[in-house]
Amino acid sequence: MLSGIDLAIPRGHIVGLLGENGAGKSTLMNILAGALAPSSGQILFDGAPVELGSVAAGRALGIRFVHQELSTAASLSVAENVFLGGYLAERGFVNRRRLNAGAREVLARVGLGHVDPRVPLGRLRSGEQQLVELGKAIAEEPRLLILDEPTSSLTPAESDRLFTLAHELAGRGVGIILITHRLEEALAHCDRVVVLRDGQLIVDRPARGLGKADLIVHMVGRPAIFTHEPPAAPPTGERLRVAGLCDGETLAGIDMSARGGEVVGLFGLVGAGRTEFLETLYGFRRARGGAVWIDGAPMPLGKVTEAARRGLFMLPEGRKTRGILPTHSVRGNISISCLAGITRAGLVDRQAERRLTDRMAGALNIRMAGIGQPITALSGGNQQKALFARALLAKPKVLLLDEPTHGVDVGAKAEIHGIIRDLAADGTAIVVASSELPEILAIADRCLVFAGGRVVAELGRDEMSEAAILRHAFALRADARQPDPPEVPAHV
Repeated sequence: MLSGIDLAIPRGHIVGLLGENGAGKSTLMNILAGALAPSSGQILFDGAPVELGSVAAGRALGIRFVHQELSTAASLSVAENVFLGGYLAERGFVNRRRLNAGAREVLARVGLGHVDPRVPLGRLRSGEQQLVELGKAIAEEPRLLILDEPTSSLTPAESDRLFTLAHELAGRGVGIILITHRLEEALAHCDRVVVLRDGQLIVDRPARGLGKADLIVHMVGRPAIFTHEPPAAPPTGERLRVAGLCDGETLAGIDMSARGGEVVGLFGLVGAGRTEFLETLYGFRRARGGAVWIDGAPMPLGKVTEAARRGLFMLPEGRKTRGILPTHSVRGNISISCLAGITRAGLVDRQAERRLTDRMAGALNIRMAGIGQPITALSGGNQQKALFARALLAKPKVLLLDEPTHGVDVGAKAEIHGIIRDLAADGTAIVVASSELPEILAIADRCLVFAGGRVVAELGRDEMSEAAILRHAFALRADARQPDPPEVPAHV
C-alpha cells in the first residue's frame, strides 16, 4: 500500500496529513502507532531506531492515536473512560476520589469542565464523547499525538477548543499529526501539510502559502468542482408532502414538500431538528402527530417497512453504525435492498444478484479488489458509494440522506454529489440534511432552515447564500442591524 514514505514530525509542530480515502493515511498512522508492521524501511524516534511491533510498544514511547471511531465504553463513567486501562489505584483498589478529581482536571482541559465525571459516558453527546476520547490521550502526557478527523462530531465551539489545546500541546513540545478532510483546518492550524496519493508522498510543504485549490489538485490529481448545477430537467409533480410532523420531543410541526427531480437541502445548527425530522419521517423515531403523502397517497407513520414499500428510502448518518453490514461482503451490502425481487421459493437467484451488484459497483465506480471483498476493507468513500448502490437498487421515489459525505475525501465527495444529481435527473425526489453549508449550496435547489425543531425559513435557489442561511439558523432578522454571521469555511 505504501511506497517509500519519508516523513519527519518535529517536536512542537502540527503536521496535517491529507489524501483521498484509500491514499494510505490510515496504514501509515497504524504503522506509527504500532498496530501494523512495515514490510521495509526504518522508524526513528528521538533520533534512535525503534521497532514498533505492537500498540503497547508505541504507547511505551509516548505515541497516542485518537481514532475517528470511538474506543470508549458507554456504560462506564466518564472518569473511568478517561483513565481506561490505567485506573488510579492504591493497593489494588481504585481510589474513586482521585479518579474523579483527576478526570475533572482533564475534562477542564478539553472544554468539558461542566461535565460530571461520575455519569455514564453514554449520556453525553457524540461530540462530548469525542472530547473525552481526546482527554484520555492527553491524560497520558503523549509525546506524539495522532488525531484522526477529530472535529467530525464537534460543534464549532468544541472544534475551537480542540485546536486551542492542540496548539498548547505543541507549545510544550508534543508532535501532532492531524488527519482531516477539512482543508481549511489544515491550512489554519498546521505548520506543514503532507499529502498522500496512491500510497506515495506527493507533497510535504509548509502550510503557509498553500490554498485549498492547490491541495485538492495534489490529493486527487485534478481540480474538484463544487458548484451548483441546475436540474437536468424541470422538477415534476409533488412526490413527497409532510404536514405537521411531530415527535413529542424535538419537532414542533414540520410542513414541507419535495417534487420529483428536486434536491431539497436541510440545514440547521446542532440540535435544530434536521436529523430528527428525517428519522421520524422514515420511521426510525416514533411520530406523535402529522401526516405524510407519497405521490398523493397517505403513508402510515412509524413503520420503516411500510415507508420502504411506498417508495421511501433513507441513508442515515453514521455509515459504520447504521449503514453498512460489517460482517457482509460488498455484494451482500448492496443487494440487501433488492433480495425480495430476486428470490423464488425462498432461494436467492445468485446469478441475478451478481449481475445487479456488478452493474451498480461499476456504475458508481466503487474501488475494490472484488465484489466479494469484505465491506470493511473499503475506504469510507467507497463504503458510502456501496450504500448509494443499495439505495439505487431499491428504486426509491423519495431518497432521504443524512450527512451523505460525512468523513469522505474531496474526490469521493465530488462523485457522491454527481450521484445525487443523476438520481434527481431520473425523477427521484431527494431530501438531504448536511451540516456543511458549501454542500447545501452545491447540490440543493431549495433549502429549508431548521431552528428549535421548526422550519424557520425556506430559501429558493436565488436566495441561498451562506450569510442568509446562517442568519435564519441563528434566528437573526435580516433587518435587525446586526452584522452577518461569519461565513462557514467550505468543508471540501
